[in-house]
Amino acid sequence: MPSSLKRTLGASLIGLLGATSALADNPAITERFSADPAAIVHDGKVYLYVGHDEAATDGDFFVLREWNIYSSTDLENWTLEGEVPRTIFEWAEADSAWASQAVEHDGKFYWYTTVRGVDPEDELGGYTLGVAVSDDPVTGWKDALGKPMLNPNETDPAPHMIEHSHSWDDIDPSVFIDDDGEAYLYWGNSHLYYAKLADNMIEFDGEIHKVDIQNMPGTFTEAPWVHEKNGTYYLTFAMNYPEELAYATSDSPTGPWEFQAVIMDTLEDSGTSHQAILEFEGDDYFIYHTAALPTGGNFRRSVSIEHLNYNPDGSIQKITPTASGITHAAQALQSVADTDEYMRYDDDASVAMDELNADDRWNFQWHLAALVEGDNTVSFQPETRMGYYLSNRDGELSIQRHDGTDAFARSATFTQVDGLAGHGSSYRLLDDSSVYLMTDGDSLTLGKPGTNAERKAASFMAMPVE
Repeated sequence: MPSSLKRTLGASLIGLLGATSALADNPAITERFSADPAAIVHDGKVYLYVGHDEAATDGDFFVLREWNIYSSTDLENWTLEGEVPRTIFEWAEADSAWASQAVEHDGKFYWYTTVRGVDPEDELGGYTLGVAVSDDPVTGWKDALGKPMLNPNETDPAPHMIEHSHSWDDIDPSVFIDDDGEAYLYWGNSHLYYAKLADNMIEFDGEIHKVDIQNMPGTFTEAPWVHEKNGTYYLTFAMNYPEELAYATSDSPTGPWEFQAVIMDTLEDSGTSHQAILEFEGDDYFIYHTAALPTGGNFRRSVSIEHLNYNPDGSIQKITPTASGITHAAQALQSVADTDEYMRYDDDASVAMDELNADDRWNFQWHLAALVEGDNTVSFQPETRMGYYLSNRDGELSIQRHDGTDAFARSATFTQVDGLAGHGSSYRLLDDSSVYLMTDGDSLTLGKPGTNAERKAASFMAMPVE
């Protein structure tokens, strides 16, 4: 094992943390599907605004009948506070409660949303922006205008949209209020737009501007979000398809914007990506959606949270989606029989034992959570493959996606016992207490240990990965 990585992982080995009944620390919302997050802080509490994905497992398009509002005081425990139907906008149609963002201003809350519009004066038709207002971050939302903030003919839809019966270039609104009190609304798909908001926060003050991001090695897709940090303005957004998340910077909220870097790669099982930036109690967070819940996918997404870190020069560190999220440390699992060998996963279904390698350090990190609740039960989830688990399929171990069935949950759950070698821990199948996880050279297998050597091969130590 490279000594530098050994120092990174830590010098002392500890027993595995006690398992919990939660699926994982990411996704953060597990009771239902959630997408396109936005968040604000009000009176010491975080309010999270998401679209509620309700497409069928075999669905081929987005079905969002409502927005959901969650709250939390610690970013770990979330309470569903409100369900706001798309029908608050009576002029809109379809199950089109798409991406939105709320903001507090002068004692009121303004919520900018995407919906599919119905406007007889619309020559093209399509998705557009609505705005609601309330005195409360959860309840009392009312349509502030009784009509769209704009119609598709006011912007410049891409040619491939014109070929359809409706456009979708006016989606994903994001509001930013600068320190001088000026408010701006950003939005767009294929093209990025912004406009200054009037003092009433529900109308534009001036023209709509089309934005080009300078030196971008790809195409703008959607999901703009603007925030300011230490005098620099950051524009995060989704680019290309499947979508990556990237950022640009400027000295002004009106640009010009200079492309900087991709900060999150494409997601497994989800073509779309959508982010929110949150500062809470002195720390910065990156909120996004994945397809990690069982039966999740392109139209059944789930909100997750990571730490957001800046380098001394103000650049944003690249973010890797993780199962452990912001609440737990991932674990590296070491063989007692050969202390140079650690449990490893790859991007396919394979699992093995291997020497630690700094170049692919993520492949040795695991998140522990029990899919089946019980005494000392535990499941092994690859840290960077949310929704996938080490599972037993007809006596063979592999990394498989949770399909939502009880049978899968049991196949991916083990019982943790004291290490058969006299230290560490051993893991036996939930449904067959005679069969244990074991190492066999570079392989991770299932077996029935009988000899002292086999009992060592069925014992593991773990260490938290910083």
